[in-house]
Amino acid sequence: MKTIGSALLVVALFLSPFASGQQAQVLNGLKAVVNGSPITQMEVDTAIQTQIQVWIMQNKGRVTKEAAEAEIKKMQNRALDDLIERKLILSEFEKLGGVIKEHIVTEQIEKFVTERFDGDQDKFLEELKKSGMTFPQFRKVQSEQIAVQALRARNSLGPSGQIINTPHELENHYNEIKQEFADAPKINLRMLSLPKENEQLIRDIRKQLVDGSSDFETLAKTHSVDSFASAGGKVGLIDRGVLNEKITNFVFQLSSGKVSEVFDDGAYWRLFLVDSKVGGTPPPFEKVKEQVDKRLTTKKRQENFERWIATLRRDANIRVY
Repeated sequence: MKTIGSALLVVALFLSPFASGQQAQVLNGLKAVVNGSPITQMEVDTAIQTQIQVWIMQNKGRVTKEAAEAEIKKMQNRALDDLIERKLILSEFEKLGGVIKEHIVTEQIEKFVTERFDGDQDKFLEELKKSGMTFPQFRKVQSEQIAVQALRARNSLGPSGQIINTPHELENHYNEIKQEFADAPKINLRMLSLPKENEQLIRDIRKQLVDGSSDFETLAKTHSVDSFASAGGKVGLIDRGVLNEKITNFVFQLSSGKVSEVFDDGAYWRLFLVDSKVGGTPPPFEKVKEQVDKRLTTKKRQENFERWIATLRRDANIRVY
């Protein structure tokens, strides 16, 4: 797996356009004003760079270069909206008289170093230096993130301060998402194949299978030209990743125990028989009730947070340029 190598290299790759002559002309242009507080192009670029630096330190060596590039591109695309949202939340935190105590920030940083660098402070500082971020900058980011998370957690609970899922709500949510709990469907499949010049023969064979004058195993051993012929056409238990997409879509919609229509597969005519189906059925509600409860709670928390943010945006004076 090709992983991201140097944090500095990836940051430079994505932030190098900011140094071009064309970008320099708009580097400090006004991007938005939030309750009288301006957001400049430089502030947006700095926020992107900081996000990238922290993300890379958290994920270096854990993801592919391609995944890193995709995530960084997302950060760039949503940078201004994220910055506006962050300003709104931090402004609300200040209005409420919120203060993040220094020891809490220190504990958060120590946790980060322990989880990401096995407690090696020197290694952490070395990586921080490579990223181009100073320790005070990193500490400020952590402090603000704690404040944002605190208000996010508080307001995701809604006006009542708690989330309670009723039995009716849980059953309804289960019905909405139950297929997500189902095992991937598999089928026990048989296949019979004949070259394209044998169209009449394949149709005669299907007729024998439908009227019951012969069975699939016997006819496959006698006539089929594929690698499953000697096993009576038995392909075995398969999931959707075994055969090509065209055949997969065809055979997985077949009913068990019924021979298929003649299937045109390019150079071959084919017949299929699904002996049985496995999986694809969701577990009963009681078996996944706890998971459904967690999923519904998460959904409600997100909806509550979005409503709160929408209220902050509605009540704020925001101009975007």
